[in-house]
Amino acid sequence: MAFVSRKSSVNEIYLMDVDASGVGANPARLTNDQDEENYPSWSPDGQRIVYQRDFNGSAIYMINADGRGQRRLSPTPGFDATPSWSPDGAKIVYIRLLEVPQPNQPPMTDIRVMNMDGTGDHAVLPHTRFSVEPRWSVNNQLVFMSLMNSSELQIYVMNADGSQLQQLTNAGNNGDPVWSPDGTRITFGSDREGGNKLNIFAMNADGSQLQQLTHFDPPYEAGDTNWSSDGKKIAFEWDINGMKQSDPSAYAEVWTMNPDGSGEASTGVQCSDDGCAPRWQPLRTGSGNGIDRRLLE
Repeated sequence: MAFVSRKSSVNEIYLMDVDASGVGANPARLTNDQDEENYPSWSPDGQRIVYQRDFNGSAIYMINADGRGQRRLSPTPGFDATPSWSPDGAKIVYIRLLEVPQPNQPPMTDIRVMNMDGTGDHAVLPHTRFSVEPRWSVNNQLVFMSLMNSSELQIYVMNADGSQLQQLTNAGNNGDPVWSPDGTRITFGSDREGGNKLNIFAMNADGSQLQQLTHFDPPYEAGDTNWSSDGKKIAFEWDINGMKQSDPSAYAEVWTMNPDGSGEASTGVQCSDDGCAPRWQPLRTGSGNGIDRRLLE
């Protein structure tokens, strides 16, 4: 599993083993630079990771699962963030900030798509208010969160070419949307309960059949989900007094649960409260899991 940890003053990307019981072990840093790193996303074959690195602006980078072959994909300088792979591994969707963020003024953004080598870069949803964290489903849809039509974050879906835009949520703030492996369900974090609660919910791809998966009360919170590629487990961030997962000094851990919300358990591994981003490595056929064991020693 990839995740983000804050061992020093900035977020950094790590890998760890997770056994069948959900216990984490051998956390080791993947990258070696000194810049803020966030939002890792595995290639479908589990061999590479794209991520956001705050160097000469903010850009999309790619690295092999063994820590080698790092390269920058998006332009220099730039303000690009939150990358995610297409299911066939050929393309990457990400967002570009069109202006420098100001206090209490979320920036305008483009949702963009490029080939995995950085070519063919183009906007599929241009110039909307804070449309971020797009993710690609096996049904060729994108899900993302946005402030385009509301003062609160809402979740939207559209086709990968930007057509047939549809708003799925209306109550509270809703963020970090993630597809189930078969593209039929979306998990997300929401404060819709009120009372400063932040919990995980799931819904169908069309917004129907809303289900609450976690039921934590303050000071405990849950959010930032990711499905295992076999659909049998969901990883998520659990924290204490995280101010809706925005306080980098709060204590946070990677947890797992079943898709119906049962079986909640801590991996025992601490992560960053401001962008924990636990990401299961996709299952691969053949030998090994693609991770250089020297990273874990």
